[in-house]
Formats: sequence, structure tokens, C-alpha cells
Amino acid sequence: MDKMILGGYTFTWNPEKCTVPRKTKSSSTVETYSGAVYFSWGTLIAGQMISLEWDWLDEAQWDEFQTLLEADAEVVWNPRTGTTYNVEISKLQGTYQAKSLTDAAYRRNVVLSLIIISEV
Repeated sequence: MDKMILGGYTFTWNPEKCTVPRKTKSSSTVETYSGAVYFSWGTLIAGQMISLEWDWLDEAQWDEFQTLLEADAEVVWNPRTGTTYNVEISKLQGTYQAKSLTDAAYRRNVVLSLIIISEV
């Protein structure tokens, strides 16, 4: 599989797990004195939460994600599935591991959370 791209950065490692972007129905129900009213705005991709997950991640890729998070700007996410999205990075979590077999620092149990703003 081709490497994903986020904000111009091409991933060194694709995630082991990833939420599949899909449209969901936007609707609401309001109770009235005599029953209920149902409102539907159709299906939307905007507002969908996406989780990208790694069991472990090298420090260089973590640092790229941290830089994008700190920029606090909308970026383009290309998951290499045929559709590209404008997203906001909402969270980056992981556990720091000081040493591995190669004496290099890395992160474990990494989750990068994205919110889809729109399709490009």
C-alpha cells in the first residue's frame, strides 16, 4: 500500500489501524405536545472523527505529527484510497519509550485523531 500523506508529510509507517472514512446520516428528533418531529439533513462526511493507530512509531514520525498538531491549522490528508480530505488534527497520544533494541527512542500505543472538515 502507498504511504499516507498528511499536511505534505509522507508517512514513514502507515498506521496498523485506521477508522474508515464514511458518510453518516445527520438527523434529530424533537418531542412535541402530541408526538415527535424528525429532521434529516442527509448523509455527511464532515465532522467524522478518524483515528490512526500504531503499536509503535519512530521518534522522527512522531515529531512530524507533533509539528502539524502545534501548527493548529487545517491540513490535507490523503489516505491513498482515492479520496482526499481537509482535516484538523485534534489529538496526538502515545507513550515515550527511551530505548529499544537499537537504542533509539520511539513511541508506543500511538493514536493520531483527525476531524474531517470536507472532501478536497
